Amino acid sequence: MSFGEQLKHKADEVHFQEKAKDFGDAVVEMAKAVMSAAAGYAQDNRDKVEDALDKAEAKIDEKTGGKHADTVTKVRASVDKGIDRLVEQSDKAAPPTPAASAVPDDKHSAFDEDSPAGNPT
Repeated sequence: MSFGEQLKHKADEVHFQEKAKDFGDAVVEMAKAVMSAAAGYAQDNRDKVEDALDKAEAKIDEKTGGKHADTVTKVRASVDKGIDRLVEQSDKAAPPTPAASAVPDDKHSAFDEDSPAGNPT
């Protein structure tokens, strides 16, 4: 039995692909929870967020003597737009269903000799 066959046998024995998929699903759910929490904080504390951004903008202008004011203004507008989008997407998002997996099922084993190299999808 070749090394690759031994490795595949051991991976099958410990249900490696199923565990990796479960881990991926858990990571996706955690990321969704973090995004939801960030959106909730941004929405509930918009005034505090705006104050913090104002202070950062003023400090940058102070340290650079206003040399980069145009860039700071553009970055600030992008950050504001991103926060708005985050809150907007959070409002539209439906609660996740436990049966729906964000991680697709593997079509190939990493140990299959006929599987394509790289991404298994």
